[in-house]
Amino acid sequence: MSIRESLEGRHVLLTGFTGFLGKVWVAFLLDRVPEIGKITLLVRPRRNETAVDRVRAIFERSPALRPLRDKHGAKLIDLVREKIEVVSGDAKDPLLGIEPNVLAHLAPRLDAVVHCAGITDFSPDPIQALDINLVGALHAADVAARTPDRRLVHVSTCFVAGETDGEVPETLVPGISPNGTRFDVDAEVLAVRSACAAIDEREGGPKRPAARRGRVELGTKRAQALGWPNLYTFSKGLAEHALSHRDDVRLTMIRPSIVECARTFPFPGWNEGLNTSGPIVWMCSGYAWKVPMRADNTFDVVPVDTVARGMTVAVADAVTDRAAPIWQLASGDHNRFTFDRALDLTALKVRRGYVPSGVSPLERALLTHLDSTALDQGADRSVLLPAAAKATRWLRDTFRKFDGDKHLPEGVAESDRRRWHDKVQDASLKMNKTSRLLEAIETIWKSYQPFIHDHDYRFSTRTVRDRTAELSEAERSELGWDLETLCWRTYWMDVEIPGLDKWSLPLLSGKDVPDDEPTDLGGDPPGVPVAALPASTGEHHTDHQLDLGGAE
Repeated sequence: MSIRESLEGRHVLLTGFTGFLGKVWVAFLLDRVPEIGKITLLVRPRRNETAVDRVRAIFERSPALRPLRDKHGAKLIDLVREKIEVVSGDAKDPLLGIEPNVLAHLAPRLDAVVHCAGITDFSPDPIQALDINLVGALHAADVAARTPDRRLVHVSTCFVAGETDGEVPETLVPGISPNGTRFDVDAEVLAVRSACAAIDEREGGPKRPAARRGRVELGTKRAQALGWPNLYTFSKGLAEHALSHRDDVRLTMIRPSIVECARTFPFPGWNEGLNTSGPIVWMCSGYAWKVPMRADNTFDVVPVDTVARGMTVAVADAVTDRAAPIWQLASGDHNRFTFDRALDLTALKVRRGYVPSGVSPLERALLTHLDSTALDQGADRSVLLPAAAKATRWLRDTFRKFDGDKHLPEGVAESDRRRWHDKVQDASLKMNKTSRLLEAIETIWKSYQPFIHDHDYRFSTRTVRDRTAELSEAERSELGWDLETLCWRTYWMDVEIPGLDKWSLPLLSGKDVPDDEPTDLGGDPPGVPVAALPASTGEHHTDHQLDLGGAE
């Protein structure tokens, strides 16, 4: 098997390019597999930004594309013109929202549809989760069914395994949930939608906070009744089961585990957004001295560029119809990392001087002398965190009510009263910050409890490792699955923690993470507007464009 030969001249449609994994995979392909024919990017336009504008901004500014800008300089526009197309659409809409005449032009040229779009929030609105993660996947399948070879590569998650422990094989039993319950996808969707509609009516409309809380609670309870811990895994699991019944597509499913900071590509440490390890590292850096997790459970982390390698092998496999239906991209079965090890390495990093950016000198001094330890659920976490948060809220409110005229004795000078007032109000602000940190820890715990405490997974990765073994030595080095060679100590201390501190943890305090300085691609690359194609008979009238840099 040769990846470059398999992908030479191939044309794929990708959804989810604007996401963390999507950007890295496209950059990786363009950098490492120049033989690829063309990548069409399906991107949702915004109110004041077309799909082409969004893609252009990513190529000009995103750190994920930095290697391409550094490598090609002013000639990057030539690569973009040759390899990239853009089509405007939305996964929630039928046929991905692609204009009918655009789809008629595009579909016959495609070798595969790679569906990477999805919502990754653990507690989303259930209607939104179903529309994006389930219905969006079915819409991608509808597009794939119109292509010559009907190939669909669907990016799912290892955690569709739900409430189970031990080895998780690369299999799926359609219609059987993680806890063994027999179910029907259509019936589940209808039940959730009907119940959510009833909640909206009862609470006075879907936008009411009480209505959203009710929908999330209802959806979560239904997910848990089937053995999925939350709405994210529920919606992704339903998508897998629904797609497995499609006999009009050739289906390949890719299941990554926890996708984390880049090991080497686009550069060590790059990350985007708040994913699983960011909040956990934040907790382990001293803000939570007793971290609610099981020390010996597997912490199944995979660098994003290793996932991009696995995707590349899987897509090369799919376009040659080798028919490996499920690929799990994980670490626990062949290079295991545990939560206890993560805590130890984080503590060591802190003792060597690392603390999250933005802390005060007092916090810095304290954190370098405090280590986090794992706290099993046998200890009363339910008392520790809420009680501490309640105490800090009480102190905050007490300080806020301080009035120097009422609470200071007579004879205190006005300047001293003002100084005391300012000190007490400053203390109130600090108590408010502490209270919010404790509440955030509690929220993180509730979201991540199934993955860091309740279950210990061993996801089988036999397929990607076997396929990588078939590659030449050169392709194994440049393109193949490389998790076996990862040193967790080096990665965690020198790559993961610094990367999270720069690219993710600032988001916890509401700070922005800047893009790179913009690099002008060299003029406005021409596109192919809808008007240049055969007249549309559809009802969609958005600004769909093909080919960021000119027609084929």
